[in-house]
Amino acid sequence: MKLAFTICSNNYLAQAKILGDSLFDKNPDYKFIIGLCDELTEDIDYSFFENIEIVPVSQINIYCFDEIIKKYDIIELNTSIKPSFFKYFIEKYKDLETIIYFDPDIQIMNKLVLLEEYLLEDDVLLTPHILNPIGVDNFSPSENLFLNFGIYNLGFLALNPKSQNVADLLNWWEEKTLKIGFNRVSEGLFVDQLWLNLAPIYFNKVKILHEYGFNVAPWNLHERNAIHKFEDEYIMEDKSKLVFYHFSSYNFTKPELFSKSYDRYNSVVLSKEIFELYNQYHHKLIHNKISFFSEIKCCYFKVEDKIIKKKNLFEVVVYNITPPFINKIIKKIFKFNK
Repeated sequence: MKLAFTICSNNYLAQAKILGDSLFDKNPDYKFIIGLCDELTEDIDYSFFENIEIVPVSQINIYCFDEIIKKYDIIELNTSIKPSFFKYFIEKYKDLETIIYFDPDIQIMNKLVLLEEYLLEDDVLLTPHILNPIGVDNFSPSENLFLNFGIYNLGFLALNPKSQNVADLLNWWEEKTLKIGFNRVSEGLFVDQLWLNLAPIYFNKVKILHEYGFNVAPWNLHERNAIHKFEDEYIMEDKSKLVFYHFSSYNFTKPELFSKSYDRYNSVVLSKEIFELYNQYHHKLIHNKISFFSEIKCCYFKVEDKIIKKKNLFEVVVYNITPPFINKIIKKIFKFNK
């Protein structure tokens, strides 16, 4: 059995459906599951997700789940449960041959056979954010960004489910994500991703993928800007096939922007096929009811809880950067508002 899964809250179900549909289109022998970091709601007709199984996180019995929903924001929560979902599926499906995680905003563009072949020899497959050096300039991303947030992008991770080596990695990784899976880059913490910098050191049979066609995204588009279509396949400049594209942070309300965070791809000429990829993805989002799903709030985060968190964060930041006499004034203002 071959399994691919993603994790998202109800507000990302349009993206997750595109992922699942594209997986079935190119790899019909796979099972696809959405790990729902949310609760099922009567507001959604889940029959819309034909042939896609949805497993709410409450069903996988994470021992400290009541604790992590109190201490994590929605991004931290979604990423912290990734090792736990891996462990749950490996335990449940004893006949698993391959298990792959994809972020919900990924689209599968080709067969996954090369990944399956790699897993016959290796236990862990990782994709670096970039594969070539970057000079010092004013474009983003720069190399230091990846040193802060992670060398490898954890929007993709493929594992050998039968390996004790993988079981050891998941136990180690799960402890980190459930206990200290915070987005606190200044403390050396960035959700689930930063930890995997250590995987090639701590664990065996970790393969770093160097083909351009794996995990193409806005942060590496400057080095993978020449994508050309031949018959029904997209071919990269290194002659590898485009296997999956990561439409990270794409905002369907601003289709002219490929990314709100990166602009390095503006320093090169992009092939017309890249614009075509974004155009078709935009239309798929609309077709899969992105305007409806994107407005749904995660049940684990109430509006008043978010306001309190933001206020506390603002108090901490302001207190640390302003003189004492101004802090006294700010404290009085907060006290008055409360």
